Amino acid sequence: MTEEINKSYVQYYVAKASTADSEDLRNNYLYRAGTQMEVIESDGNDQLSPEQQQTVLDAASKLLGDSNER
Repeated sequence: MTEEINKSYVQYYVAKASTADSEDLRNNYLYRAGTQMEVIESDGNDQLSPEQQQTVLDAASKLLGDSNER
C-alpha cells in the first residue's frame, strides 16, 4: 500500500489543513489526505469526526516522518 501513496499529495493537503481558516476546509483537506492513504473510507463525506481527523494526522505523521513540519 505505501508504495502507491503519493506522499507529496498527502504532505500538501496536511499542510493546507494546518493553516485552513475554517473547519470545513480543514475537513476537506484531511479527507483528501486520508483517502489517499486509505485510512478513512472514500465515501464523499468530508465531515470528519475528531477521531477521524486524528487518524489522518497520525497516519500522515507516520508516512512523512519529520518532513511534515507544521
